Amino acid sequence: MELFLWPFAFLLLPLPWIVRRVLSSVEVESEQQTKIIALRVPFFNRVSDFAVSTGGASVQKTKWPLILTWIFCVCAVARPVWYDQAQPLPQNARNIVLALDTSGSMAEEDFDVNGQAVTRLDLVKNVVNDFVKKRTGDEISLVIFGSEAYTYTPLTYDLKTVQRLLNEVNIGMAGDLTAIGDALAIGVANVAKLPADSRIVILLSDGYVNAGVVQVDEAIQMAKKTGVKVYTIGVASAPKQVRDFFGFPQVVNPGADLDEKTLSQIASETGGQYFRATTSAELQAVYELIDSLEKSEHDGQTFRPRKELFYFPLTGAVFCLLIAWYKRRSR
Repeated sequence: MELFLWPFAFLLLPLPWIVRRVLSSVEVESEQQTKIIALRVPFFNRVSDFAVSTGGASVQKTKWPLILTWIFCVCAVARPVWYDQAQPLPQNARNIVLALDTSGSMAEEDFDVNGQAVTRLDLVKNVVNDFVKKRTGDEISLVIFGSEAYTYTPLTYDLKTVQRLLNEVNIGMAGDLTAIGDALAIGVANVAKLPADSRIVILLSDGYVNAGVVQVDEAIQMAKKTGVKVYTIGVASAPKQVRDFFGFPQVVNPGADLDEKTLSQIASETGGQYFRATTSAELQAVYELIDSLEKSEHDGQTFRPRKELFYFPLTGAVFCLLIAWYKRRSR
């Protein structure tokens, strides 16, 4: 069992002795005409005054507490850990990539939650947050895309971190355009080497492809070649009637820019499904439906919980410093 994650830190143990031997020393004469030997250091005068005022006996008293302080500090730097007993991972886990559109159009306030207008992105973040919270045993990855796409969080079981980072997602953080092809390619790459029956990409967008270096057809071929199932969600409210400046009724379609054809093509060619969410309730229902998909059976895998123990040697170092201080004061 590995007790220290960074055992190479113990190479620092002889560092004080090496410094003491390598650096040249000078003789300093204090006001009491007592000669002492000191290293050439920037704070030399303070060190010499300390040595003269405390005397050799006091220095000897504090020698071992200071040595132990250094040893404890090095032990803390080496990152001591404790591994608990192996625990089985859930047998029906999935590896899910959530690809979220953060382009400028996601700032449109065409959704209503509890009588209050909210942006598309805020609604998506709330619904996805609830979805992630229920993913016990699943690995989740976040892919953010706009004018470009990138992995915001790699696949991880640490759902709390995923939720925290999801809450920090903002409009335009990946650009104001929509690179669906790039997002799909990165999402597929994140799960391509995992078991074929446990890989899912859920791609959500409210626009059409107008940016990126990977064509949608190329990304679809990547998904088909690796056997990754892709579910797509088009998010935009339904056409509605409003009154113009002069009071005349007119029909407004907030989802006019939504490329349902492309999203449907991605889903159908990869074995997934396309969903259109025009209300907050529909979007919630979409994720609940995906959640009800048949879960895949994994081989029995285990993991060993790890606990960091650096604070124990760090506490010992502080304790030894207090002893050295006490011995100096009680000389």
